[in-house]
Amino acid sequence: MSFAAEVKNKTGVDLFALDKTSPEAITIQQAVDIALRDNTSVQIAQKNAEIYAQQIRQYTSYVYPQITASGSYSRALKPQEVITSMGAFKMNLKNTASGSVEGSLLLWSGGAVSAGIKAAKLLSQSGELELTETRNNIKDLVITLCYGIILSHALIQVQQENLDIAKDHLKEINSKYKQGLASDLDILNQQVKVSNSEPPLIEAKNGYELGLLTLRRLLNKDPQEPLSLTWELKNILSLEIPELEDLYSLAQQNRPELVISDLQVQMAKEMITIAKADHYGSIAAFANVSYSGTSDHIVIPVEKNNSSWGSSVGLRISIPLFEGFRVDSQVKQKELAYEQALLQANDTKRNIRIEVKRCWLNLNEAKQRILATKDTIAQARKNLDRTNIRYRNGLASRLDLDDSALLLHDAELKYVQAVHDAFTALSNLNYAVGTEVAK
Repeated sequence: MSFAAEVKNKTGVDLFALDKTSPEAITIQQAVDIALRDNTSVQIAQKNAEIYAQQIRQYTSYVYPQITASGSYSRALKPQEVITSMGAFKMNLKNTASGSVEGSLLLWSGGAVSAGIKAAKLLSQSGELELTETRNNIKDLVITLCYGIILSHALIQVQQENLDIAKDHLKEINSKYKQGLASDLDILNQQVKVSNSEPPLIEAKNGYELGLLTLRRLLNKDPQEPLSLTWELKNILSLEIPELEDLYSLAQQNRPELVISDLQVQMAKEMITIAKADHYGSIAAFANVSYSGTSDHIVIPVEKNNSSWGSSVGLRISIPLFEGFRVDSQVKQKELAYEQALLQANDTKRNIRIEVKRCWLNLNEAKQRILATKDTIAQARKNLDRTNIRYRNGLASRLDLDDSALLLHDAELKYVQAVHDAFTALSNLNYAVGTEVAK
């Protein structure tokens, strides 16, 4: 029985079936979970979110009192003397010590502190959303890569079958040649077809291994670590996809970038307030206690005749009178940055809508190609089987045999590519919308 006869009942869906699984095999969802846990980009985004959270504490610190302590000690190796008509007098004793403790509280800074705290909180929210966006991006990359691996696996089946059919036809032609019904030219021609069928199979196998290698990188695994992928594809034609307007609404609700762009507008507005605060100066309350003492015999003098204490309270007022238009320039820069943030926010909204529609169009186009090709493979197999029979009976030529094999190969290639493109487009649409859309 010929190879073509053995596979005549095989459908296009069978091309995506797994031959076997290994102990190291993981599902697509497991690959996503590992990447979200171990991928370096996700870990870096997590650290950024933690850094932004700490900046809230940094700006909040200005609200609390600031306490500083200072002190000094010196010992004169040879105390200096002053020579007068009455004799020599020491200018200082051997041991001199001093210290002070001061507390201050910022009372007013033109709104800079409150604006800084607001900006830090907005930045912290932005950090969490950037982490979500990074996770969504990694998820889309992993799923898209997995579908690429599945495509390479299907291409291996297609190219292997094409090679086996070419070898089977070579056997048929050899049989005809022995019967004197085919020429040596026919044999040479078919041998070339067999040779030409091997490179695509080699390329498909290499593509499969390269896909797994890239998957290891996304999962933060060593290139030599055993890894394989297992899958079970749903019937994508039966999945219900929302209408385009509904997808726009979902993206508006779920895409982190939209919220981030709005937060950046708010942060830019607070930066204007912070810059303007330099025009108004600041007011701070303070209180301090100081000590000084000197002695020839005691390192830290404490006797009343050798030491003294003092304390004071008050307000510090700082008002800039002229700064060479520095503040005006800074305020103008922040105002321009605010306008940039507004433009960026509008551009982000528009780009996301474009991205959603692009993915939606790609998905619909791929589904239409599946519909157009899903029955072609069975028809091409039937045609190949009948042509084989006709060729054996001398009712078809070698060219008819070649054409029938080429039609099957072409049909399989178009079908597996359409299925791959559909699932990839669905994954991209999920990313564009920010949530799972298929039901």
